[in-house]
Amino acid sequence: MLELLSLEHGRIGIVARGLRGARSPWRGLGEPFQPLTAGWLRRGELGTLTEFEAAGARLPLAGQALWCGLYANELVLTLIGRDEPVPALVAEYGRALALLPDSERRHAALRAFELVLLDCLGVAPDLEHEALQGGPIDPQAWYRLDPESGFVAVTRQGRDVYSGRAILALGRGDPADADARRQGRQMTRLLIDHQLGGRTLKTRELFRSIG
Repeated sequence: MLELLSLEHGRIGIVARGLRGARSPWRGLGEPFQPLTAGWLRRGELGTLTEFEAAGARLPLAGQALWCGLYANELVLTLIGRDEPVPALVAEYGRALALLPDSERRHAALRAFELVLLDCLGVAPDLEHEALQGGPIDPQAWYRLDPESGFVAVTRQGRDVYSGRAILALGRGDPADADARRQGRQMTRLLIDHQLGGRTLKTRELFRSIG
C-alpha cells in the first residue's frame, strides 16, 4: 500500500502488488522522498499500480532533515484528503525537501510548506493585515492569533500573542533571527494544531523522545 502525492490528482492510495519481491522491477522505489512517474488502474477508492519508475534520485535525508521530511509527509497524510488536486502544495513540497539538508534554510523551508498547506485548506491567515480593522501589520505592535479569523491587534503580550515583526518575517519567508524563528514556529503550530482538532502527530512525539 502506497500513498502518492501527485501533481494532477493530489494524494492517492495505490496498491502495489509484489513491490517488495526479490524479483520485482519496482523493488526499492516505494521509499519516502523518491520522485516517481507512475501509472495505475482504478475502480474504487484505491488504484492498482501498473507502471512505476524513478523520476530522479531519492533525496538522502538524515538527522533533523529526515525528521522534518517525515513531518511534512505526516501533515499531508493527516490533513490533505485523497483526490484533491493541490499543485501548489506539490511544488512547495519539492522545494522544501530540497532545502531541508541545509540547516540555515531548513526553518524557512518548513514554515513555507506549512503555510502553503494551510492555504490549500483555505485557512491560512493574512500575514500582512490585521483581521478586524484591515490595517497593515505594524512591526512594532503585538497581535493575538485567532486560528479562525487571523491576527487581532492587542496592547500587551500574552497567550498566542506575537510581534508584528515576526508575523511579517514569516510572511516574507525571512526568519530574521532566533526570536522570529521561534515565534514563526509557534504561529504555524497553533494553526496546524487547530486543524488537527486534538489529533497527535507521531513525528512530533518521536522528535521529543530523541531531542
